[in-house]
Amino acid sequence: MAAKSYLDAKGRKRWVRNDEVAFIVKQLGDYLIIGGYPEAHAKRYAQIAHTISRWPESVDKLEASGNLDTLPGVGGTITEYLQQIILTGTTDKFKDNQYGKLPPRSVLELTQVQRLGAKTAKMLFQELGIKTFKQLHRAAKKGELKGVKGIGPKMVETILNTEQH
Repeated sequence: MAAKSYLDAKGRKRWVRNDEVAFIVKQLGDYLIIGGYPEAHAKRYAQIAHTISRWPESVDKLEASGNLDTLPGVGGTITEYLQQIILTGTTDKFKDNQYGKLPPRSVLELTQVQRLGAKTAKMLFQELGIKTFKQLHRAAKKGELKGVKGIGPKMVETILNTEQH
């Protein structure tokens, strides 16, 4: 099966598969932040995801040729995580947290709300016990997010107008 590509708004060739892998890598970074991983280290996952989404070659081709480490920011252990994601759709890093108890993966649903980042999701999970989009939506509907740091009226409106993915 041939890899699917498309032209972005600027006329650059992009790969659907790279976008899929980049999404998982970005989620991994968010998940690590929510789980207590130092943000300075977790930030690089978002940078790697951005690079992957814009890379002119398919990540599947890079993986098959053993050249994942040619991607900026990728090397050593990150290469292994990226290879796992490409081959299986996930990585052991989602199960390995040396910085505290792992949150449930459902907490990533919170980061799908526009402008609600990993740090806010972490706070909602740790301080309010919110671990799913459904719980977040319910809390917003009941007015339970009023006065919560980082959640203003516009964010509440965004939450209420977001459909669950």
